[in-house]
Amino acid sequence: MVNHNREVVSSLFKERSKFVVIGLTGRTGSGCTTAANILENSNPNFPDLNSVQYKGKPFFERLNGRRYEILKNYAERNIVQFYSIKVSDLISAYLLSMEPQELFLFIMGTLESPIDSTKLINILENGSYGKNKIKTKFAPIMSKLLDHEDKFTLLDKEKEKFISFLRLMRKFTNDFKNDLRNIDNALYVSVYQSAGNSIRKIGCIDKDYKSVDFMPASVLHLPETINRVIKGIRSIKDKALIVVDAIRNPYEARFFKDRYSAFYLVSINAPDDDRAAYLQNVHKFTSDKLREIDDHESGKTKITHADFISQNVKQCIEISDIHLFNPRGELDNNNVLKAQLAWYVALMLHPGLVSPTSMERVMQIAYSAKSNSGCVSRQVGAVVTDADFSVKAVGWNDVAKGQVPCSLRSLKGLMNDFDAIAYSKYERTNSEFRLSAGKKLIKLADALESSGQNLSYCFKDIRNGLGSSERTRGNQVHTRSLHAEENAFLQIVKYGGAAIEGGKLFTTASPCELCAKKAYQLGLKEIVFIDPYPGIANDHILEVGENPPELLQFYGAVGKGYHQLYDSVMPYKDELAYME
Repeated sequence: MVNHNREVVSSLFKERSKFVVIGLTGRTGSGCTTAANILENSNPNFPDLNSVQYKGKPFFERLNGRRYEILKNYAERNIVQFYSIKVSDLISAYLLSMEPQELFLFIMGTLESPIDSTKLINILENGSYGKNKIKTKFAPIMSKLLDHEDKFTLLDKEKEKFISFLRLMRKFTNDFKNDLRNIDNALYVSVYQSAGNSIRKIGCIDKDYKSVDFMPASVLHLPETINRVIKGIRSIKDKALIVVDAIRNPYEARFFKDRYSAFYLVSINAPDDDRAAYLQNVHKFTSDKLREIDDHESGKTKITHADFISQNVKQCIEISDIHLFNPRGELDNNNVLKAQLAWYVALMLHPGLVSPTSMERVMQIAYSAKSNSGCVSRQVGAVVTDADFSVKAVGWNDVAKGQVPCSLRSLKGLMNDFDAIAYSKYERTNSEFRLSAGKKLIKLADALESSGQNLSYCFKDIRNGLGSSERTRGNQVHTRSLHAEENAFLQIVKYGGAAIEGGKLFTTASPCELCAKKAYQLGLKEIVFIDPYPGIANDHILEVGENPPELLQFYGAVGKGYHQLYDSVMPYKDELAYME
């Protein structure tokens, strides 16, 4: 009977141990490849508790130290080697499918600054690209990966070659990267970023991709290629633990979230100073090149349809299931990152081994609160606690109580209903505003009429876009909604809450200049954030004066990942009882 019970318990966790997909995301230099290499190692050698320190202090304090020891012990006994799928390797497959002249013209077209074209011709003819035999030796496999017209299946003889193909692609990518870096240190990054943009726009790499018409289905071409590699590995290996390095487009992340319950989007976040020093010292990036890469990765490009086809790491971080902190002050010291990987991989294989940290518990409340927001631009949640993580107030970005949220208003209602509760006097009477809103309604009506969607609108966007608003364009004063942090602060005042001096603010974004001043005035000692908000709040407001609050990047599980990792399959006491 005991053996039967053990078999039942084992079978409940068996599927988790057989298949996991981790998608890594983060800015260039944050440590995605480092994390993938750790997971790909057959012996990760997770550090002892005393070796996990940051700035001379224990990284895991109090109960978190006990949690880590339990999870480290489980990870060391149960983790199996991950297989790493590098997105750059698959982009290399697209590049290899091009003729040399096509590739030359494509690379020359991606350049922000001129290079020696004779050097480029030389490496394409005599370097890793010209000398490799992958294209001829593995033509059927490459065709099945890149041509999505047919269903993906590997023949038995192809299964034997599939892993070899992936390994050779890894070697080619490294060699080709070095070839490009011999011309210019940042050429590899710009070529592969542009190649990714081209694939997402038209489903292949083409020198004229910027001027060619956008093909919407191509947005998911690259993730479908990644998915075919995942299917190939699953058809070969009984236990397929896979890490994808790296996903930097939010629609690619959604693709995997929608397909695999065992998929976890994991963001790797390094302090800005550490990351900049690493890229400048190790990869010899100039500060201008670093700024250029950051702009590309944050979606700030002039490419048409950039919202869909370009990288947007900021949005990927925002929708991540797990956030890891990776200090890079000591190049060879990866103990903090290794320890967090042990923590969360153990929970992926066996949910509920430990309870969440205090930081995770409070941020999960903020993350849930943001769903209450009626803002049509972005949703943010915030929680204020005392110094011991006791919750004092919860807020989300929304209009003042008694007003109608933007998501529940519409352009049709604005133009036709003249509802004094839903629409302000300004909106009902200002002719310039109403003319602009009417034009917007005409543009959207035909497109959304058949879908049944509400034709909501953002007051701030219309107001700031008016000719009379030229001087105040981009002004945050014109938003209808309170910010989430501001709303949380006001809840304390409104309902007579306790003092919060010395407390903490948790926000799913990070405080803007306006909310940062309020947090400072309230005497909050820590501000924990997920998604950095653009602006100068930190440099201009939070890092000045006698009692500045400490700004901390959140690390831990949140959202769906929080429940996937910490909800037990069965009560732990029952699980142990069945093992007796």
